[in-house]
Amino acid sequence: MKSSNNLTKKTWPLNFYKFNKKSFPLLIALLSVGFWSCSSVSNNTEFISDTDLDMAAEIMGSSIADQQSGLMNSIYDALSNISETGISYGKDQMFPFKRDKKDRGGRGFEKSFSHTYDSTNGVHTLSFERSFEKGLFSSSISTLQKIRYSDLEGNFIARPKLRRNAINQVYLHSTKSGTNSNPRKSSEFTKIDSLNFSGLHVTQNLLQMHGSHRGFGSGSAVLRDSSNHSRSFVVQVDFEDITIDKDTLVTYGNLENAVSGTLSYSMIINKVINEVPEETVIEGTIDLVEDGTALMKFYKYNRIYRLGLKDGDIKERDRKGSK
Repeated sequence: MKSSNNLTKKTWPLNFYKFNKKSFPLLIALLSVGFWSCSSVSNNTEFISDTDLDMAAEIMGSSIADQQSGLMNSIYDALSNISETGISYGKDQMFPFKRDKKDRGGRGFEKSFSHTYDSTNGVHTLSFERSFEKGLFSSSISTLQKIRYSDLEGNFIARPKLRRNAINQVYLHSTKSGTNSNPRKSSEFTKIDSLNFSGLHVTQNLLQMHGSHRGFGSGSAVLRDSSNHSRSFVVQVDFEDITIDKDTLVTYGNLENAVSGTLSYSMIINKVINEVPEETVIEGTIDLVEDGTALMKFYKYNRIYRLGLKDGDIKERDRKGSK
């Protein structure tokens, strides 16, 4: 069966998405109206407090990090091996992930796994649960994924694990809901990733990705001054022309060191001050720098945070933006 080489959302059935890009702004509006209709709004970053910037960085770290079931976690899922019986990672000629099993955030140990395949549109539907504990960190996630694989000619691939070397394009739509916690921070969330990949074929050197991440929920964190703060949030991240260098992946054995490009984001965070809800809008960019970290920047505000793509932690803060 032939499919189009264009793996954009327009090629998908209308009922493919649990959430889609057009409906997400409506979700944001409903959340804002339903819970924060009496709030004050700050969208001038010059008046955003250091605490709000720190909390925004904590939220973004969780939104993109692998162990926090963020964007990197979905990229790993898109490049995994799937079959009717489960998901496997590593020991793959094309994507030789070297991370130890205990350090994969539960990948490869899915429970309540189910898989169906629709030959009319090439969509694999997966549902599973992941529970993960490492030291004082714990995570419990329920996931629904829809994935489509195609070869160089645009043919759908029904058995991607058996025909791994034939895959050239992958589309992943993933919805995850759950909780993460450690002694320093915790969150409850829903995260939605829509990702297009091309260049997976063995004849290609660079893998290219574009798509979006959406998320909403609530979280708390102990900041650098030992104060504890809580926020509810809505996050949206969009990106094009993100690349994954296959040679770098072979060298390091992980995606965090192989991915590069720039993401743009918009975030709404909510807090209560003297029993009055306050809503803050924060926007900026995130640079993926091929060293396992990402640089979070703000429009109209001279601050940079270095975030770990593996764990989501803040590695560095720079008030002057010199890094």
